[in-house]
Amino acid sequence: MYRMMSNWSRISLELRTIRYTLKKEIKLWQRYPSRMLFLVVMPFLTILTLYFQGMGLVGGTESTYFEEFAGTQDYLVFIILGSAVFIFVSTAIWGVGNSIRREQMMGTLESIWVVPTSKLTIFVGVALFDGLFSSYVAFMQLLITSLILPVNLIDLRIFVVIGIAFLLIFSLYGLGFFFTGLVLIYKEVEDFTNMINSAIRLITPVSYPLSVLPAPLAFIALFIPLTYALQAIRDYMGLGDYGPIYQYIGLLLLFDLIFIIFGSLFFRYAEKSAKRRGVIATH
Repeated sequence: MYRMMSNWSRISLELRTIRYTLKKEIKLWQRYPSRMLFLVVMPFLTILTLYFQGMGLVGGTESTYFEEFAGTQDYLVFIILGSAVFIFVSTAIWGVGNSIRREQMMGTLESIWVVPTSKLTIFVGVALFDGLFSSYVAFMQLLITSLILPVNLIDLRIFVVIGIAFLLIFSLYGLGFFFTGLVLIYKEVEDFTNMINSAIRLITPVSYPLSVLPAPLAFIALFIPLTYALQAIRDYMGLGDYGPIYQYIGLLLLFDLIFIIFGSLFFRYAEKSAKRRGVIATH
């Protein structure tokens, strides 16, 4: 029946699927008050932790010693921008794959798998929710920083930052498709996901510039799109001189293409493998 639909009917069905998936994810969050409390409190706790860390390590929000490595004295703003962008990485790595794992554990994955719509469309709905969540947390971190520090991170420049983050998201969700494929094949991949999440934070310039890393780790960071997104954002915000922003935009577009193609292909392979072995919904 799905194949007999007109192109417009198919598009309409896919859009409705995205809307209902997004609605379902929102309802799951609203069901548990502790999650709503988490949404309110998390940005404050993150910023206060980084603020007190800065006060304890360098005696304030700026450091001349830090400038030797990063090209800016604004130690705290440097880290906060990294933290705000990194939340997109964490939700992309955990979000889509974790949602499929949750459906497996609840016994509802088979019902989802037989609906007459693309599986990637369902993932888009989950990814959209994760993107909204990440955007809220990142915006609140920048807003709180602007309120407690003598710096304004919420101005017209934020639209360029959003654009760069948007380019980063595409490649990250390609990575999310990869982790979804791992869930279909290996089921419980929480430890592996945790390791990858921590490794990305370690070798990319989230909390410190690449210049402080050993050469092998700094080299690996060049193959992670988060590196270029952070450098582009910091350069645009006046925190160092990393080069023309259009170079980073071009690199992010290239990573988008590579990651989405690779993630989608791996997911297709994992889906076929799981169907062949009859383990789509087993946990």
